Amino acid sequence: MKTTSSSPTTRTRRRLAVAGVIVAAAIGGIVTVPLFAGAQQARQSSSSSKSTLQERKVGKYGEVLTNSAGYSLYVLSTESKGKLHCTSSSCLGGWPPLLVAKNTMITVGSGVEGKISHVTRGSQWQVTYNGWPVYNFVGDSGPGKSNGENVFAFGGTWRLVHAAATTNSGTPVKTASTTTTSPGSTTTTTTPGY
Repeated sequence: MKTTSSSPTTRTRRRLAVAGVIVAAAIGGIVTVPLFAGAQQARQSSSSSKSTLQERKVGKYGEVLTNSAGYSLYVLSTESKGKLHCTSSSCLGGWPPLLVAKNTMITVGSGVEGKISHVTRGSQWQVTYNGWPVYNFVGDSGPGKSNGENVFAFGGTWRLVHAAATTNSGTPVKTASTTTTSPGSTTTTTTPGY
């Protein structure tokens, strides 16, 4: 891509090309991260920019990673090392990957603290978070939903992404269930385990 001498904010906006994601205004500070393998640099962007990855409180799971439209992002338990296992049309139909054009700059809202990188999927890049490829779930009817959490499908368990995670092992939201039994009733409470 040929570049001209323009401001960093202008170049960032030109390079932002997110496939299948509706861009919505972000709340809080925004950082721009280049999506090159192993990228670690981040720089502050103007507050008028849009955020591609955000943090959002999702029910009992706390602050999870979402796309720019506020839809929850998930990881598949068998893909912790970045090797893609969700490759069939039926898997991709239910769990659309978060894709960007190659050499894209991605913006990150405040509270998103993990390492952003990518794996190649066809002619595009799939965004990774601490080494995990991330996906949306078609069963989530709107922003802030978590219907894909703890679903076993396509050879593994799907988990929401802990937005503040900075390690590979801390990335999937872990939940702890407590079952209380009293005469005539049983109550199960699920709480975030991070």
